[in-house]
Amino acid sequence: MDSGECQRRSHVTPRSPQSSAVSCRPEVRTLVEYIAGKTVEEVQRELGLRDIVKLSSNENPLGPSPRVRDAILDCLPRIATYPERSFLALKTSLADANNVSVDNICVGHGSETIIQIIPQMCVTPGDEVVVAAATYGRYEEASKLMGGRPIRVPLRALRHDLEAMAASVTERTRIVWICNPNNPTGTHLRADEVGRFLESIPCNVLVVFDQAYVEYADDPAFADAVAFLKAGYENVVVLRTFSKVHGLAGLRLGYGIAAAPIRKLLDTIKEPFNLNRFSIAAGPAALADTAWTARCIEQNRQGRGFLATELKGMGFDPAESQANFVLVDVKQDADELFERLLRRGVIVRSAAPWGLTNYIRVTVGTAVQNERFLATLAEVAS
Repeated sequence: MDSGECQRRSHVTPRSPQSSAVSCRPEVRTLVEYIAGKTVEEVQRELGLRDIVKLSSNENPLGPSPRVRDAILDCLPRIATYPERSFLALKTSLADANNVSVDNICVGHGSETIIQIIPQMCVTPGDEVVVAAATYGRYEEASKLMGGRPIRVPLRALRHDLEAMAASVTERTRIVWICNPNNPTGTHLRADEVGRFLESIPCNVLVVFDQAYVEYADDPAFADAVAFLKAGYENVVVLRTFSKVHGLAGLRLGYGIAAAPIRKLLDTIKEPFNLNRFSIAAGPAALADTAWTARCIEQNRQGRGFLATELKGMGFDPAESQANFVLVDVKQDADELFERLLRRGVIVRSAAPWGLTNYIRVTVGTAVQNERFLATLAEVAS
């Protein structure tokens, strides 16, 4: 620092504390901060543990395809420059993988960013959005930020109650949010019931299907929302992510599939250059390695079945999951059990914040991780 800089700073007079907070939109003060699952680093720092198994954030324990690492290394020499703004290569790969047009694809820094801009497109103060009472919380918060009023519909048998959700739609409804498979329950909706539901929804109401876990669903009757978009339901928007089966949670890459007019509006709202070069290179590489994806899906299928069987044998009640996690009724206070597991180095999620006070959610890990979780659970469960 030169002497001129020191002189300039010496003339700045400290300001006395102010009694009033900075003004902000009233909607901001209604938001609930997102609490993510604890990370290994946090537990190491807070509890001083070193031998830790993280099964709290529904990440892929096998990680990404080796092709992804190669693709990232290849693009390192270009990180000093902005990426090509159209993301055409990535969008083409996504369009081909989903058998849709490039004009149907929007991309985001995780599907979370698309969740955030959808209410910016169509929600004004006083409008309503219909959402399940126990689902991914950011649907509600993104809507509230724009002045939307969430209409929460209780689950029925841990599943979206589509009849009740349809009955909750009014003239003020702008969005219906549906997570399929649902987080945190892992339950899913069938194509026949989704078809009846969409028939009952006015075409001016946007129906957003978040399918972050779609690759893990193996029920032949599972409702893939892209099929409904192709069938002419142009009020359907489908969200997907690379954070789960493709093992790219750390790169933050997601995408949406929508009718071209809606996609164009979303692209108008989003910030320019909203992907980094690493994620742009990683996406097509991950999609191309279908053998790796199949391996990850099969590993999850086996692990999910193993966890469900063992948990039942221990006297607990796991929900039937079509995702890469299992929600289980542990028949005791979930927060307290979470803490006991945590102190043994096993990180899961208590489902109490969703109102499921006797449930925990555990990610399907490797065989070793699953065994570690079950053994520790047997030790600490009351």
